[in-house]
Amino acid sequence: MTRDLATDLLRHGYHAIPDARRRAGDPPACPVKLLGNDALVVSGPASVRRFYDPSLIRRTGAVPAPLAALLFGRGAVHGLDGAEHLHRKAHFLDLLDDADTTLHDLVRRHLRSALGERRGETVEMFTLLSEAYARAVLEWAGISVRNPDRVGRRLAAIVDGFGFSGSSYPTAWAARLWANRWARALIREARAARTPPSTPVEVIAAWRDPHDDLLPVPVAAVELLNVLRPAVAVAYLGTFAVQTLDDEPGLRPVLAEDPSRRHAFTQEVRRVFPFVPALAGIARQHADWDGEIVSPGQRVVLDVPGTNLDPGSWSAPYTFSAERFVGRDVDAFELVPQGGGDPAEGHRCPGEPSTIAMISATVEIFAGASWSVVERGSTYPRIPARERLQIRVG
Repeated sequence: MTRDLATDLLRHGYHAIPDARRRAGDPPACPVKLLGNDALVVSGPASVRRFYDPSLIRRTGAVPAPLAALLFGRGAVHGLDGAEHLHRKAHFLDLLDDADTTLHDLVRRHLRSALGERRGETVEMFTLLSEAYARAVLEWAGISVRNPDRVGRRLAAIVDGFGFSGSSYPTAWAARLWANRWARALIREARAARTPPSTPVEVIAAWRDPHDDLLPVPVAAVELLNVLRPAVAVAYLGTFAVQTLDDEPGLRPVLAEDPSRRHAFTQEVRRVFPFVPALAGIARQHADWDGEIVSPGQRVVLDVPGTNLDPGSWSAPYTFSAERFVGRDVDAFELVPQGGGDPAEGHRCPGEPSTIAMISATVEIFAGASWSVVERGSTYPRIPARERLQIRVG
């Protein structure tokens, strides 16, 4: 019986795609079965360039509905193509243009406060970060809530379900339904004020479609969550960053002082540690992809970790090197933890600069703070992988 990649992803997590490629002899383009249909797994900068060619690949309908509705929400920018996608994407790019600087400073402040409040206590790192990041992004967005930590935990739960692991999927849906109701109320409240938008939540409430109509409340709410949820999800990579500081304590002094070295360290964290296992598109036309023929309507799956660890792009790709990105320009198609290409023209995440800023702020705080590891573990290869890191705050 032919193995189905979807089933293997459920059973074997991040191992599924490299195992499929290995069984096929590691070709640059690997034919697989996905949800019972022919599909192609591709990897490497050349494939990323083709994957982000809108004349070749479309996104509408590419992600299976049970996953897309959970993670992104119905009507989200992720599933749009063409002029409608570019119009919606421009809203995000305008909104997030200077967010990285503000979020960097807010994360530093909220983490300093959290560590000060928890001095002498044992804390779970992922929880600490998801709550601090939630406080930061809610403050940036102009959203005041009675319990921001609860919001952070629920947004994190949505992300935790995208691998369909055990009880995490129904838990994620419960969190998604709560978040949808909450975000819709925020959009309605912002629109009812009838004042010029001044905060990000008010700006999103005022977004319009290409026909100059206000986005429907459920869609505007989904896009609000598509700003807030990814910011909280940075806690996955933030935890890996702190874990690496435990592995490499000699790096802490320079990382506490040198922003350029923190940036390089952050980029290497994003390159090495897994989050998104793959990105999916659908072929628009017949094409020869490294000797494999792709037919219209066939899914093409971009191996994200495989590209970030591609030996053709990176020396010693499986070795963490804090120096790798010092003074190095990053090609838009070789480092793709949040997609490739130009975010203004394609589907690359517009929040990538904010992600980098938040991780860098986390590295700065923990490189200069007093703490020690109490317990470590990992959920790898489960998707999304999470480091179980408990620390005692000194």
